[in-house]
Amino acid sequence: MLSNDASGVAGEVVFYALLFLIGVFGLSLTLISRFMPMSVAGVRYEAFSTSLSTWVFGILSLASLLTGGGGLIFRLMRIGASSERRSNFFSRTKAFEKGAIELIGPANDDLARLPSVPRVRTLTDSPGERLTYRLGVQTAESGITGPAVLALLWNSVWFVLLAVALSGFWYGRPRWILATLLIPFAVIGVWAFRFFLSQLRQHAGVGPTIVEISHHPLAPGDSCEIYVSQMGRLNLKRLTVQLTCEEETFYRQGTDVRVDRHESFTQVLFQDRNVRVDPMTPWEQQLTVELPSSVMHSFVGTHNAIRWKVVVLGESRPWPSFCRSFPVVVHPPGLPPKRSPR
Repeated sequence: MLSNDASGVAGEVVFYALLFLIGVFGLSLTLISRFMPMSVAGVRYEAFSTSLSTWVFGILSLASLLTGGGGLIFRLMRIGASSERRSNFFSRTKAFEKGAIELIGPANDDLARLPSVPRVRTLTDSPGERLTYRLGVQTAESGITGPAVLALLWNSVWFVLLAVALSGFWYGRPRWILATLLIPFAVIGVWAFRFFLSQLRQHAGVGPTIVEISHHPLAPGDSCEIYVSQMGRLNLKRLTVQLTCEEETFYRQGTDVRVDRHESFTQVLFQDRNVRVDPMTPWEQQLTVELPSSVMHSFVGTHNAIRWKVVVLGESRPWPSFCRSFPVVVHPPGLPPKRSPR
């Protein structure tokens, strides 16, 4: 059953999309009647008509197009971003304008000593709500930008062609081939819009995943606290939080570049079955991570790499399963600890 949040998001998106398409249709009719001289019953209508009704109809159509397009873009950008995250970003921006946040990055000496270790500046520039840093998500899940662009572009073209066909009938110049092609084009447009709505419901239903860490970067033999939060309205069959070390090897085979990946280390931090996530009270857990002293630090070379990440795996119903990874950096032992931004 669709959650209330997902239903509300889908309803808003459908409203703005219809408003946008109505604006496209009305603006197409206005431009056709204004810039294309036609004749009806022997009376010729000149181009560049100055009728007041044409101007009013065109302005209303343009306002509908801009309102629907702007509202649709704004609503889609807010999907997957929690109110907590938006509040944190706003407060962080205001604090940065006042000079209250110190931008902390690795020293030049440390960078010279660690030329093959990934920099942590981009991974530690987001303060967390519960712990020191909020990690950025790196996921391979398909987004909704592609389905949204496909549905809007195809249906916008269909409404333009519909306006051309109706104008032809109105002005006594029917375009039968175009009118016939509108039927299969409409079927494709309905399919594209339904596919977009299905992808939208999936993204709105699953909700964002938040991972925060007490200090960063890590070191072999180090221990830290990790806070994990899952939002949405889900009945998860299984929820797993784990720390993994992935080895990557890059090599060339002919003209193609191949990448082999192998998980050399996996530490399960949390695993549970039949986890229920409520939209009013998201699932939260604070975990302890203890790295063995014999693990390899992060490394990025020309032909191989070692990457550490916190992975959140969820098998959910009725939504598809999701896998979201949050990169972390493990420094070689013996380096000075990094200062906290708080």
